[in-house]
Amino acid sequence: MSDFQRMTKDELHTILNETEQQIHDIRSELELRDNDQQHEEVESIELGEEWSPVKWHQVRTFFQMVLEELRK
Repeated sequence: MSDFQRMTKDELHTILNETEQQIHDIRSELELRDNDQQHEEVESIELGEEWSPVKWHQVRTFFQMVLEELRK
């Protein structure tokens, strides 16, 4: 005879509810850890200059063109 057979329905419901909550908590923790790991991996990516060069004179020229167009 198993331990479950000796328990009342209320006791079984309590165990089931607690177990479901623990499963939910574990899934949440795993999701949090996965997100943290993804953030760490993204942060560790090193981009060379060819990926992020900022040519400020081109930015300034672009905005000057936009302002000229808006003034028309």
